[in-house]
Amino acid sequence: MVNRLGLALTFLALGTASGLADDLKVETPRVATLSPTMQRVYVADAALPHMVDGRIYLLDGADMSLKGMFEAGFAGMMLAAPDKHRLYVATTFYERLTRGKRSDVIQVFDDQSLKVVDEIPLPSRRAQALSYRSLFQSSSDGKLLLLQNATPATSVMAVDPSSKRQLEIASPGCYGIYPAMTRALRFATLCGDGTAGTITIAANLKSSERKTGAKVFDPDGDPLFIHAERDGDTYVFLSFKGKLVRMSVEGETAAVTETLDMAAGTSDWAPGGYQPFAVDAKAGVAYVLMHSGASNGSHKNPSAEIWAYDLRNKRLAARSPVTGLTSLTLAASDPTTLFAINLVDSKIVRLGIDSQTRGIKPTGEIKLGETAALIEAPR
Repeated sequence: MVNRLGLALTFLALGTASGLADDLKVETPRVATLSPTMQRVYVADAALPHMVDGRIYLLDGADMSLKGMFEAGFAGMMLAAPDKHRLYVATTFYERLTRGKRSDVIQVFDDQSLKVVDEIPLPSRRAQALSYRSLFQSSSDGKLLLLQNATPATSVMAVDPSSKRQLEIASPGCYGIYPAMTRALRFATLCGDGTAGTITIAANLKSSERKTGAKVFDPDGDPLFIHAERDGDTYVFLSFKGKLVRMSVEGETAAVTETLDMAAGTSDWAPGGYQPFAVDAKAGVAYVLMHSGASNGSHKNPSAEIWAYDLRNKRLAARSPVTGLTSLTLAASDPTTLFAINLVDSKIVRLGIDSQTRGIKPTGEIKLGETAALIEAPR
């Protein structure tokens, strides 16, 4: 005897499968590309809980949507070159993921397809650290990549990305790379004794010359954050106690040209974070992440406020309550927009600046990242 219920279910299943097959369409794989004019916001996340798998997120600054992700390996550092539509990532890979043979490379990504288009092998001496802007730079003409080494002996690797030729430049006791604007083969580096070394590279990339001048900061009394902001042909540095130090690195030795005490009269407040300030060079305003209850060791504390300091009139223009931020950058395409990392709540925040009062308010955000440290908005 035929089981009528079983037969009915069989026909029903066949009919459903046939209907699903009719609904399925053949998909053609394709490579999507991003608009070259999109406001790119890059976020470097070392992913410390699983740091062999670091990543760099790419956001659209207009709506804070996630557009893609780049692999960053172990302690990867990023450098955006928007004029060449390239993102450089200096990183490390291990043969057995967490052990085995170490390979260091600079990966070259196309910033529209997000695909690797080249790879530059490196000696295994690069600094395996959080991605700070000053640890991976390019010369002012864009022809050389400059990468911090630490084994822990410190040096800088100068790399020609076109020919892949390299020169290791010894910089004992010094850290950070600050390229000169008018001398493409020159850069400065901060040293532990309070001086700055100035290094000039030979045009044939076979040698370099180093000169050191007088002290430019007090490493014991008031150290400088390693992050610096360009302002014309000078750099603005920030001290742990809230001084803004303008330094020229164009000459044979670096020299301080101006020091402004932003936190004068507010001894309880100090800057903090990993990328603790941004400068609008055109308007002459510095935006600084500040926290109260300052003490020895609080220089990585997240923000309680953002201070807008007028560099030209040497005055505090505004104080805005914005909490939890540890990294800050100004949008290159819009001087009324800041982007920041909120490491406390694991999110990326867009902030609007009132061009008259310099007051700052959040205007958008996305929940993203684990241990992000560097944020850039180069166009």
